[in-house]
Amino acid sequence: MRRLTACVLMMTLLLSGCTAGRAGETPEEAALALRETYQALAGWFAGVDVSVCYSETVYDFTLDVQWREGETVLTVTAPELLAGITARLAQGETVLEYDGAGLSLGLLDQSGLTPVSAVTGIMAQIEKGYMAKCAWAGENDGLLQITFQDPETEPGAGTQFLLTFDRAGYALLSAEVSVAGTTVLTAQTHDFTMELGHNETGDNADLG
Repeated sequence: MRRLTACVLMMTLLLSGCTAGRAGETPEEAALALRETYQALAGWFAGVDVSVCYSETVYDFTLDVQWREGETVLTVTAPELLAGITARLAQGETVLEYDGAGLSLGLLDQSGLTPVSAVTGIMAQIEKGYMAKCAWAGENDGLLQITFQDPETEPGAGTQFLLTFDRAGYALLSAEVSVAGTTVLTAQTHDFTMELGHNETGDNADLG
């Protein structure tokens, strides 16, 4: 009974604003199960195609992303000019390496979000961000879309994350980051693979 009460309270606090889904499952239930799945992972891997917009300038690049045991490693694979640039993020620290030299990619918002840290920012939202809105999407309601934002911020203000997941396997398919209502970054994932924890059934689950 205590566990059930805790789950209901968590859904009330974190999933307020979510809309009802089709019979048999609601977006609230799917979002809670998705969050629990990501929190239990031992690691995950993906390719990410990123497009960043600074005013009238657009930058496109592709990353190989690996997360395991609290450390995220992002390696640029395209364009060729930038291939090999590696960012390592752990415990809030960021080290960007390229032949021993640093590279500045600029800020996306006032909180310090950058194109390099956006991937870890997205994953942090999945694990503990405030879910302001969630709903089914796509053909036959095969997708789950969740909007994350600061609960003290009005809709359309501040920094928002719109994330789209495969409903069946919970793989992250795409992300859109907006600041004050303007989209500043979009990301498309491919070959998304989850590495289950030791207490889970199986060793790996390819959800790409």
